Amino acid sequence: MGDKDTVKTANSEPVQAEVLMSWEKRLADESPKAFKAFCLFRNMGYKRSIKACLELNGIDPKKYGSWARYARMFDWKNRAAAYDEFIAKETEREILAERVERRKRQMEMLNGFDELVQKRIKTLKPEDLNADGAMDLLERSARLDSFITGADKENAKPVQGELAITFADSFKDL
Repeated sequence: MGDKDTVKTANSEPVQAEVLMSWEKRLADESPKAFKAFCLFRNMGYKRSIKACLELNGIDPKKYGSWARYARMFDWKNRAAAYDEFIAKETEREILAERVERRKRQMEMLNGFDELVQKRIKTLKPEDLNADGAMDLLERSARLDSFITGADKENAKPVQGELAITFADSFKDL
């Protein structure tokens, strides 16, 4: 979770020791009771408050004063903010990893589809393909290519001066 430092053991072998972050460890002079209170507070998320934490955990509201004192003495606000920042970064990292994995799966499926299409195209006879069928294959191929490369998102607006070509009569005798 936290950064790591190298520590030497009794037999002088370097060992990685985990450095705990401010939200993971009890601070100097912080009692176990105060640290447990902080952990309950920290785990509430962005809309945390001492009052809400006491209510949520069924703790006597009379404890508010001691909890408020703990919060001031042991910097609960900044420790919780650092924890929130850490969680946000971890969540972002997980989301990016999921997106990469999803994209890999999509590419594998599209590659498999591409192989099937290649096999099917080899069996097509030009005399069996009419103009509508040829245009349909061309359009689907272009859309699939745009989707894979992300060009469909980049080129949402038409480019000024773009050339439009119509093939309606060009395939008439195929």
